Amino acid sequence: MSSPVDPVESATDLDVALLGPVEVRAARSFRRGAARDLVVYLACHPRGVRTAQWVEALWPDRPVSPSTVHSTASDARRALGPDRWGQPRMSRQGGLLRLADCVATDVDRFAHLAGSDAPDAAIRALRLVRGIPLSGLSRSDWAVFDGTQARLEAMVVELALGACVRLVADGDATGAEQVVRQGLLASPYDERLYRALLRVTVAQGDRARLPTTMARLRVLAGDDGSVPGEGPSARFADRLHPETTALYQRLLHGLPAVGGHPARL
Repeated sequence: MSSPVDPVESATDLDVALLGPVEVRAARSFRRGAARDLVVYLACHPRGVRTAQWVEALWPDRPVSPSTVHSTASDARRALGPDRWGQPRMSRQGGLLRLADCVATDVDRFAHLAGSDAPDAAIRALRLVRGIPLSGLSRSDWAVFDGTQARLEAMVVELALGACVRLVADGDATGAEQVVRQGLLASPYDERLYRALLRVTVAQGDRARLPTTMARLRVLAGDDGSVPGEGPSARFADRLHPETTALYQRLLHGLPAVGGHPARL
């Protein structure tokens, strides 16, 4: 049976990828780095923004000349070009600069799949994740300050954790590990994902991999190398959530995780 038509895909003739290093696909080359960043900013604000808003977002630490503002917008408009009907993909409407509806993002596709009842929809959505959202921007402070990057990371993590639970319940611990690792691409420091990975490792019957998984988390946490429960580990305990270290110890020694069987997430 063929998959249902994705309404986002069918209405799109240009794609902006945000779930990893940013890419503006099917566009002409940008002559100015700020022009590409402007397109990404507009893709994250689909209702449109006023000039003062995007200028402050891209240059928060200094004033810019009207000529710079004009040339940045002009280069973005030129690079995006017209759509298949000859209409500009970026235009000003009611005082707001916005992208046309034919310009879609991988976030749009992710959201569509995340809301689908199809059995493999969550897996397909998570395959869109290529890395930390919005990485590679030359002007990225706005994504942190207005919460856009955190929102995208949380969206991915929530879906990965939910998909992991369902896959383990269906007996597919390998698939569960894959979705958790996709979540870690977007949010590599999220301990909830690492706790899920620890549980999934046990669900796969591979308890021997637990120390390797925990060692990776210790590196990310900047630990001094001590192993929980073996020698001084005060700095380690300070950096990781107590729930993570407690879960690791219980799973390592074959004890049930709090709330039930070790394989239960």
